[in-house]
Amino acid sequence: MNRRDVLKAAAVAGAYAALPKYSFAAAKGSDKLKVGVIGCSGRGIAAVRDMINADRNVEVIALADLFPDRIDYALDRFEFYKNNKTKPLPADCFNVKKEMIFTGWDAYKQLLQTDVDLVIHATPPVFRPMHLKACLEAGKHVFIEKPGAVDAVGARQLYECADLADKKGLSVIGGIQRRFHKGYMEGIARMKAGELGDITSTQAVWLNSKFFIQKMRLQNPDPESMEYQVRNWFIFTWASGDCYVEQHVHNLDIILWGLEKKPIMVNGLGGRRWDLPVPQMGNRFSHFAVDFDFGNNLHCYSYSRRETGAQEMVQEKFMGTKGTLELSLQRQRIIDNDGKTLWEMPQKDLPQCLEEEHKVLIEAIRSGKQNNMIRELADSTVMAIAGRESAYAGRAFKYDWLLAKSQKNYLPENCQFGKKPVDGIPIPGQYTLS
Repeated sequence: MNRRDVLKAAAVAGAYAALPKYSFAAAKGSDKLKVGVIGCSGRGIAAVRDMINADRNVEVIALADLFPDRIDYALDRFEFYKNNKTKPLPADCFNVKKEMIFTGWDAYKQLLQTDVDLVIHATPPVFRPMHLKACLEAGKHVFIEKPGAVDAVGARQLYECADLADKKGLSVIGGIQRRFHKGYMEGIARMKAGELGDITSTQAVWLNSKFFIQKMRLQNPDPESMEYQVRNWFIFTWASGDCYVEQHVHNLDIILWGLEKKPIMVNGLGGRRWDLPVPQMGNRFSHFAVDFDFGNNLHCYSYSRRETGAQEMVQEKFMGTKGTLELSLQRQRIIDNDGKTLWEMPQKDLPQCLEEEHKVLIEAIRSGKQNNMIRELADSTVMAIAGRESAYAGRAFKYDWLLAKSQKNYLPENCQFGKKPVDGIPIPGQYTLS
């Protein structure tokens, strides 16, 4: 190895060392951590599987959900996990007694009165700031799914929760799992060590072909009912933040992680397919394109789409004077300006980042060394909300306006079953920023 290679390797090692210190060793400890789940649909129960794969010394003891059938779903999945022929999970990781099952609008409050140590939180995003605050006030460590909020009011609450977690010494990890992917970590480290040269532009893309609504188990099939909208939260802006906030937050999180600064301006556009009926198919947009201006001619060009049958693409790019860092869960590499691969992360035997985030959280809890990532989740959530609001309004605005001035609050004043009128589809040029 010549002197130039030695210096280059040292720079990468230094940049890698400057990243958050995540240990990928299994957390130690003799006592089982008691886990409660708030939000028992697909993502919440999959997170249980990921957590147990990360550390077998945990025990799920409590479940909370608005709907009783979601509890049934969770218990069925636990039986599947225990009896899976390929990779069964230990039966002693599941110990949910009848008296530790809670349903209804106050189910999360009842669960927080139990002796769980750690909460997996995966309700519709609109409820997350309120529930996270309650978890922290109850002294619980938390794994919370992304995004952290759906509006400016909720986002400000996230930063308050970050301060509260610090005050109480509680660890909180958000479901922004790419930060725990070893290929992403090394790629970002190499970029920060200068392998791309000066960064000239960035790109974030989430194009998704999967879209459906939940018609089964509906007691009230009226699209203007609270039940319909909570069960199908991902197609209603008030509950999900729209697909740009709910899903694209992953990609925007990587841009913020890599650039280590926030935009100064945002300018978005978007729309909805003409053939999607309202309110049966919600009031979300179908597609977004947003330009985030970071100053000094540095931009992030962001694209999001969620439509059945459309082509899928999920990736982030950092373009520099010497080359480009391309990131996805399938491939992480640096190419030069002629397209030649300069570095590529081997994919064989890479740890699963959906499990690694739980390892990091559990290690923090067992060691007593707090790891609070609410602010990172909040920053990414704010970027996504800003992009959506700009696209809805068809207007550019200063990025700081959102947290400083916006009073947008989608959380219903009264959370209860019954009639809930659906807002019309936002019309750019008529939608008012508020």
